[in-house]
Order: sequence, then structure tokens, then C-alpha cells
Amino acid sequence: MTPVSIHGSILVVDPNAAVRRMLETHLAARGHSVASCRTAREAEELLEAGAFDLVITEAETPDGSGYDLLRRNRLSKGSDRTATIITSGRDQPDRIVKALERGADDYLTKPISPAMAVARASSIIELKAAGLLDSHGPDMLDLPRFDRTLREASGGAAKLRAICDALRDGLAAERASVYRFEASSNELLTVVAHGDVPESGSPLIRMPAEEGIAGACLRLGHLINIPDAYEDSRFNRSFDEKTGFRTHSVLSMPLRDEHGDLVGVAQVLNHEHGPFTATEELKALQLAPRCGLTLAEAFFEVDKGLNLAATIVAQPGTATFLPTALPSTGSMSTSILPPNKLVDPEAFIGTEIGRYRVTAVLGTGSQGFVLQGHDELLDRSVAIKLLGPDSARIPMLRRQFMQEARTMAKLGHPNTVAIHDAGEHDRALYLVMEQCDGGTSYGMLKRDGKLDIHTATRILRDACRGLDAAHRRGMIHRDIKPDNILLDENGAAKLSDFGLVLAPNTADIASGDHIIGTPHYMSPEQCGNGLVDHRSDLYGMGATWYHLLTGTPPFAGTNDIKEVLRRHAVEPPPDPRDSVPDLPEDVASILLACMAKDPADRYQSASEMLRDLEAVLAALPPVGGSGAAA
Repeated sequence: MTPVSIHGSILVVDPNAAVRRMLETHLAARGHSVASCRTAREAEELLEAGAFDLVITEAETPDGSGYDLLRRNRLSKGSDRTATIITSGRDQPDRIVKALERGADDYLTKPISPAMAVARASSIIELKAAGLLDSHGPDMLDLPRFDRTLREASGGAAKLRAICDALRDGLAAERASVYRFEASSNELLTVVAHGDVPESGSPLIRMPAEEGIAGACLRLGHLINIPDAYEDSRFNRSFDEKTGFRTHSVLSMPLRDEHGDLVGVAQVLNHEHGPFTATEELKALQLAPRCGLTLAEAFFEVDKGLNLAATIVAQPGTATFLPTALPSTGSMSTSILPPNKLVDPEAFIGTEIGRYRVTAVLGTGSQGFVLQGHDELLDRSVAIKLLGPDSARIPMLRRQFMQEARTMAKLGHPNTVAIHDAGEHDRALYLVMEQCDGGTSYGMLKRDGKLDIHTATRILRDACRGLDAAHRRGMIHRDIKPDNILLDENGAAKLSDFGLVLAPNTADIASGDHIIGTPHYMSPEQCGNGLVDHRSDLYGMGATWYHLLTGTPPFAGTNDIKEVLRRHAVEPPPDPRDSVPDLPEDVASILLACMAKDPADRYQSASEMLRDLEAVLAALPPVGGSGAAA
């Protein structure tokens, strides 16, 4: 099932050298030949000198506009036609609308996602090779609305429904389905068929990957258009037998992820309408890369009602989405356990916890402390996190702790701290983890002050990779902060403390005078009575990035916890450029999107945020280089 790929020649036009370099690198890696220039005038000269299949141009260039190039490209027809993708800032939707109205074939918003750029450029080049671009018109497809529908769908099942609904509406079809290819079981999987969620029975619909028109599409790796399904021997009539409909036409398209690998199939069909035309094929091929990137996320995006990744492997999710309580009066504590017993961590040095000899104290916190230990059996240094006294006596906390420890041990991601062992010592639960010799990102802040943009963004990118892996397992962190991002000896960042001490609020472990989280990084919903889900972690990521970039956490300047929480709950997030004026606009845009007050206005998944962080890093000039800032 190797993806079919057509290579083309691409001209990148952008005044920013870093953006040009990023696009050149990623497009060339997919096999395209790429040239680049800074201005529209230079682009005109290159287009006169040689033919290009596609121009990717910024809407506004120093000496003109991308619209001039778009007008030039639209004058040619057939195989000579040069396709155009317009790029612009996310806060400039009028430029995108203007470009599409004037015949642009697609668009990209900044910061440009390398995965999205490659997917859309490759799709346009394949359309050109198939001779389909000439049927494209400004009234064909509302691409921004389609993208908005996919972006705003929150949760795995909702994303699958959004794909189905958007395909059905965009292609004027009667029904639509989308299936994820599960290679380990050779199955096509979904929880929605034709946009509907089953009311009873197993939520997961499974079908052998080699069967039906969808299976044929997966095997062939290209679009299949069937005018009359009953005349095709590959068509499975069982659905018609169950519903009483007679399927006439079927359009099936393969979906690929950001690496170009097949991840599933989307299928639209008609009962009463006629066959799908060449225009609908064009639409389908243009929508396919968008659907593919969304499908790649859907089965691993945390969903309030259903953990699809866990459903596939027939095991329940490990996290819940209960409200987080905020104390309203009286004194407050950030400890999840009442401090009924004072323990001196230094007293553990020289003693043994399990088979581990304690050698030093690495840190202390409100939920316990971290010790350095030596594994006598395997002769290695480890970190031992010991929870508060009597933690092992609370049944719910004990169950949650062990469940999260097992899940983290299975995670095994290079950007999460590895779990070696867990147990009980003197009525306290403990966790044995890999020791990260580079300390924490908070330690870097204390030592060096604010971090340079490359270092801060790399740390956040690594942490976001770990968070994405955890979210795909149905876990929420609830305490993202610089202290919980550890660094190994090579500087790679690893996220730690996934819910291992931050269990869901219940009367067993949290009462009205306790909060869950660390105030300087807590989302508005953690500061009130809203529902806490995976998007709260993305807020914490933004607040952490702010601290790394500026040297102070958001809403700093007061030691009053109530005031900090109030600001997080109601005040707009501070603009990091007030502290770091030369910070690239894309960085500020991503950070402020993370810290939006309404979870619906934030990134809806860690993978979505990760794509933009990768784009920022790819666009930054090399350290010590002379490239322009993004």
C-alpha cells in the first residue's frame, strides 16, 4: 500500500527567508523540485525562464502582490496552467477570500504547517497531472468553511462526523463515511457510519480492509469513481439490505497522513442522485489531504464520551473529565493530601525504598518530594517520587495512582519520563522514574533567566510531543509547568507527572479548600467550576512557554493566589511581545491561541498545536545565522 506520488516543480515566493527555507526543505523531501525567491518581480522572471507546476506565494510581497502572479497564472490553460496557492496570516481572512474569489487553487495560513503545505501542494500537483484544474472556479468549494468545520470539531467521534458531514455537503452527495485503516488487525474502523453514531451495541464498526470498494481504494491507493455500484463486483450489498436503500454511485478516496502514508478511506455515495462528475472528483481530491490529516488525529484525540484509541485495543481510558473545584473562601492549599504529618526528606538519605538506596534529595513539593536513588540490581541512578504520608491508605487515590503508573509505563515515549517501578513504602506510594541529568526547565530559568526563542520553543515542542502521546492514551495532565518538564543530558525535554498525583477531585482527596494544579499556569476552567479536559493542558503549555520566553509566568507581580487565579479566569492573556518586543508574530499568535479563555478558541488537540510549533522552528533562522526572523 505504498502511496502513489506525482512529483512536480514548485516556485515559493515569500519575503521571509526562513519561510522559504522551511518550504524548500519539506517539499524537496517529498520529491518535488523547488525554487524560491523574495519578490513578485523575481517570480515573474523565473516564470518567464521556465515552467512551474505550482506557485506558492505570499499574498503581499515587497514589490507587489501574489494576486498579480495569480492573475498571470490564470491566463494559461490545460497542461501549461500553473496552479497557485496563496499564503497569508490567520488574522487576514479577507486576503484568503480575495485570493479564492480570483481563482487561487488553495491557501495556507501562517505559521505554515509543513505537513499541511506538503499535503496541499502534492494534491494540487496531482490534480494538474490529471488535467482537472481547468474545471476549478471561484464558486466551486468554500475551502475556509470546510477547514473551519474540521478544526472546530472537538473529540474523536466529532471529528469523524465533521469529515462525513463536510464531504457530503461539499460533494452534494446523499451519504458519506470515513474509515481509519488499522494495519495491525488489517481492518477499516469507524464509530460513525454516514455521519450517524450507533445508539446501541459496540461503538466501533469494523470491516476487513480487503473487502468492498473501500478496501479496493485502499489497496490501489487512488480515487475510485463507480457510476453504478451494482455493476461492480467489489460492492458489498449488505448495507443496502439492512437499510432498504439501493446505492447507485460511489466515490471512494484514500486518505494519507502528514508523511504520505495511507491511514484510511473516505467514501461518498448517492441513492437517488446521478454519478459523480469530474468536478466532484476535483473537489474530492482537494478535500482528501484535509480529511486525511484530521482522520490521523481523530482516533487518538481525547473525547469526553469515548476514547477511540482505547476502544481499538479493548481497554478503557485512564482519565476522566470531572470538574476541578476552586476554593472560594478561607485558606487554600495546593496539596491533594491533608498535611497531617511532617516528613523530613533528608531523613531518607542512606535508607532503602524497595531495592533502591536513597542517595540525595532532588526536590520537594506540595504533594511529596523526589529523591535520587541507586538501583542496586541494575546498577543505575533513578529518581524516586514519594507521595504524601498515608497516601497508600486512600483506596481511590491508590487505584488511580497505580492505573496511571501502568499507563505511563506502557506509553514509552521519548518525550515522557520513563517509569521503571511503583510501590508502597511506610504507608506512602512511590514511583521510580528515569533520572534526567539536565534538571528541569524551571531550573534553567532560575540559572539563566529567560531562554532564547530556539531553546524555549524546542523545549515546548518536545513537551508537546509527550503530551500528544499521553492525550492519545486518554490521559490529562492538569499540571503543566516548567518544573514538570525535565531535560536529559542531550537537552531533550521530557514531560513528567501525568496525573500521578493529580487525581480527579472527589471527597476522598480534595475538599472545598483545595485546588488542583499550580496557580501561575492554570486554565480558566481550573480556576472556576468549568469542566477540565485535554484543552486545559494546552493552556498550561502556553503559560509555560510564556514563562520560558519572558522569564516570568503570566500574571506575575503578586503573591496573592486568589488574585493570580482571578486573572487567569477573567483577564486577557498578556502579550509576550510586551516583554520581548522582537518576538516573532507567529510565536505570539500561537501562545495567545493556547491561552484563550474559552477552550473552544484554543487549539483543539496537542497534535494541532505541535504542527504549528514545528512550523515555527522550521522557519526560525539557524542559531548565529543571518536569515530573517519569521
